[in-house]
Amino acid sequence: MMLLLWGLAAQSQTQNYTASTEIFANPERGFYHYRSSGASGYSALSQTELTNFRKNEKVTLIWREFRLDAYKTGVIAQTYLTKMQADFTALRAAGVKAIVRFNYTNTDGTDASKAQILAHIEQLKPILAANEDVISSVEAGFIGNYGEWYDSDNFGKDNLTTQNKADRLAVGTKIMELAPHRMVAFRTPVIQRQVAGTGTVTTATAYNGSILSRVAAHNDCFLSSSDDYGTYINATTDYTYLENQSKYTFDGGETCSLTSYSACANAVSTMNRFHFNYLNSDYNQDVTMNWQSNGCLDEVKRRLGYRFELQNSSIASNVLTINLQNVGFGNVINDRKAYVVCKNTTTGTEIPLAIATNVRLWQAGVQTRLTQSLTSLPNGTYQLYLNIPDLQLGTNPVYSIKCANTGLWDEIKGYNNLNQTVTITGGVAGTPTTPPDTTPTTPPDTTPTTPTQPVVIVLVNNYLITASNLPCATNYTVGVYNSSGRLKSTSMNISNLKKGMYIVKITCNGQVYTKKIWKV
Repeated sequence: MMLLLWGLAAQSQTQNYTASTEIFANPERGFYHYRSSGASGYSALSQTELTNFRKNEKVTLIWREFRLDAYKTGVIAQTYLTKMQADFTALRAAGVKAIVRFNYTNTDGTDASKAQILAHIEQLKPILAANEDVISSVEAGFIGNYGEWYDSDNFGKDNLTTQNKADRLAVGTKIMELAPHRMVAFRTPVIQRQVAGTGTVTTATAYNGSILSRVAAHNDCFLSSSDDYGTYINATTDYTYLENQSKYTFDGGETCSLTSYSACANAVSTMNRFHFNYLNSDYNQDVTMNWQSNGCLDEVKRRLGYRFELQNSSIASNVLTINLQNVGFGNVINDRKAYVVCKNTTTGTEIPLAIATNVRLWQAGVQTRLTQSLTSLPNGTYQLYLNIPDLQLGTNPVYSIKCANTGLWDEIKGYNNLNQTVTITGGVAGTPTTPPDTTPTTPPDTTPTTPTQPVVIVLVNNYLITASNLPCATNYTVGVYNSSGRLKSTSMNISNLKKGMYIVKITCNGQVYTKKIWKV
């Protein structure tokens, strides 16, 4: 009887966690550094500098301005596109992502015509699609000085004409195609509504791939005045709109000048209200120095974007429950999955169990409860971890999310150690296949191999293609074709495709795996 009671207690256990005040690097949020380049004397990103930003300053974002000043009346040169690709390659190698903006001028309003902009977007789409994994978000750009949609030779300044408005809508809609699985931030709430309509996104419509669900905000004169120097036309209407829209998208930008509005209390309150995800660390430093002097800069560094604190976890009847809270200003802005990784303490085999949750709905200021059954595990004893990887960069642990707790982070794996061990008896027979190692490795050779288990391709939640047992962890290509054989997507995320039957072809180590799927 004593042994039985001890065995039951061992399977019903609670672990409490200690929150941390550490300022650390987490992907796709926080302060960013500004890096700009025009066509003449292209200023390339430095992988070494980017890596130092992440490691030494805990900065994981670069605001990357691509200025197309030499191409206002013609095609973008291939040499420029090649240099852009080199920038994205450097970002990926450094474990950093970019906020991307395109523009034509920072001085005199001499932008390109609507037709030229639309043609340029078509040119840029392939390179952004190929590098969407290291693009955190896009700022609308293209129109006016700095791409801020003001003071434009071709699209008007004040008292916009009907044609000005139509041209702006055409460009704004087209910009949404640049990175179809990323949000696009527009300069003011008025412009947001011009592009997406007057409604705001809700829980029911969030993250469905529509323009409305992807229209975010950037405020490049944040905390400067009651209307932030023209950012808000009607403070009551615009504030309410932005508060609701940013709940499922985000706000970001840079401070403009040191004023009474930029004082700590108002700054923190406003960032919390508008779900701020990023800020420029390079401008305006009078403001950030003031925050440092008055004691709120560290709080801002910690809370920009998401910040997840594990509170406790428990195991009862082989069901794991995890309680956490988001103490950040905002949310995760791009799709991620959460896994309980179960590591066999004898063999070292790791089995990831996908948790039925939408990480983007672990919302700011809200507590979240996760549950995961462990009964599918084979017999054995397992150490449990929480892993929140990047869907497109899952084999690189620097892109996984670290929880704000002391003593839990495994930086080699990109896991949060739950300090929970479970012993399964009467479980699934057989030995599971070890999933791909999440430690970055050199690319595998291209000799075709046969996986130890059949490759399984399925459509999850009607938009995400997943492939199990691929013999290569990262070096594979995806093609999604319609019934006529036309290529419709090269991404595992097909939320932008219409309903119907598609053929998925995944090429891995020279071998092609094919599967029919139905999007309903």
